Amino acid sequence: MAIDTGAVDRALGAIGTTFRLTRLYPPSHPAVLEAMRHITASLPGLAGFGTVEWKIGATGLHWHGQHLLPRNSQVAELAGLLFARGIRAIQVNPGVTPEHWLGLFGVAVGNVAPDDAVLGRINVLLGRRASQRLSASRALEEVQPAAEPIAAPTPPPVVAEPAPPPPPPPPPPPPPPPGPGPVAWSPTATVGPSRASSVFRPDVLPADVEARRAVTALLAASHPEDQRANVEKLRQLTPDVIALRDIGAIAEVVAGLDRSLGKVQDPEIQEAIGEVAGTLADEAIVERMVARLGAPRVPPAERAHLVNAVGALGAVAAGSVVDAYLHAAPELREAYRAAMRAAGERAVELLQARVESKVPEVVAAAAEFLGLTGDPHVAELLIKLTHHADERVREAALLGLAELGGREISRPAMPALKDESVLVRTAAARAVAAAGDVGATTVLVRRLEQEKDEGVLAALLKAIGQLGATEALEVLAKFAEPGGKPRRTPFVRAAAIEGLARLDRMEAKALLELYARDKEPTVKRAAEASLR
Repeated sequence: MAIDTGAVDRALGAIGTTFRLTRLYPPSHPAVLEAMRHITASLPGLAGFGTVEWKIGATGLHWHGQHLLPRNSQVAELAGLLFARGIRAIQVNPGVTPEHWLGLFGVAVGNVAPDDAVLGRINVLLGRRASQRLSASRALEEVQPAAEPIAAPTPPPVVAEPAPPPPPPPPPPPPPPPGPGPVAWSPTATVGPSRASSVFRPDVLPADVEARRAVTALLAASHPEDQRANVEKLRQLTPDVIALRDIGAIAEVVAGLDRSLGKVQDPEIQEAIGEVAGTLADEAIVERMVARLGAPRVPPAERAHLVNAVGALGAVAAGSVVDAYLHAAPELREAYRAAMRAAGERAVELLQARVESKVPEVVAAAAEFLGLTGDPHVAELLIKLTHHADERVREAALLGLAELGGREISRPAMPALKDESVLVRTAAARAVAAAGDVGATTVLVRRLEQEKDEGVLAALLKAIGQLGATEALEVLAKFAEPGGKPRRTPFVRAAAIEGLARLDRMEAKALLELYARDKEPTVKRAAEASLR
């Protein structure tokens, strides 16, 4: 009977991915750290089997006659390298850690001996010839230091007159400075042989790891003495962290320092935290953070740290964020919006200066970001921008008002429902809905009868549903029905159904269940999604 290898396959999948990444990136790289977290998550399932012994073949791993993950090229490559070094089996015991697997990766690439203590709970079983070679090399290492040159036979002693005592020997010269020793492997080194460190210092952690631990201790500290000690430690680590040129690590430290400000009450400690953060985030580093924030293929955890760090530096980073936002692809712009939400009032002053620009694109981006800050004092400025000559600025100002919300923005946004631009009318509908003034439903219903664009019609219907007035059910039910003059398109009907989903009424739910069996696929999918 075949054994269920699901837990083993998941663990090996994470191990194979980590092996590939460690040959490309240093261990402090976010991708490697994320892969090691996946290994940690899969180890409990592997430990449930107790001690397991996998046979090593030239093409993969075997267990109880089954070929484990036969199509995984990463696992096959790891097994092939181990097989080439004479390893025929490995025993994995409960309690194994990701660092022990890193040790096995070192064995595969030749940086670690098969009997090294770094393997921990992993036992490596060698073939007969490899065992003989390993035993011979050990014997050679033991005999070689003890071997002494054979001295020439001494002649028989000759009686002679006593000679005067020899002068005292000169003092021995000072020993030469130690040069770089043999390449050694450690869990903090990259698995690739060309990236191995020339000095193995097991008692020293990398600067970014030390900084992360210091930030964690600072967040957990409750006494001023402990807080002051952790800030001082971060101050000492700052040059080494900057020297790593790891923007993700710097962003994580800056974001942690920003969170700690809310827990520290001592003004002197707060000032010291600001100084450390200012040293970590000089102008060049801020620009790199902003550029990295909108780069594709950034790991989610690193992007989250960048969002928080850029938000914490909003007073100095907002200008760079506006410039980068204008050149970023549409699908990558949300990270910049999130950073401005995190910045809050800290970015308002600089964004207000950008609003005075003569370039409409810059003004539009700054107006949208002003709304994202959530500062109610910018509402007046955004209302003024709704009358700007450029439609992009008017749209951005209305979107900013929609982010702010509040009943006071409803009336200023209503005139834009008649704007000549489709985009501005759509944004105006969103702003009126965000205001939450139920009395505005009458204006929205009147606009439904005059609007010709389907996109604006959809925004109006969703806004009516969001406001939830008494007459909303009748209006939305009418637009959800098929037919009409002119004939309602599936897109408009689906928008009406989304509006019905926002009404907390039994009649609305009954209509959704009815349209979940509609013949039109677009309408059916919208109703099914609303019922979930």
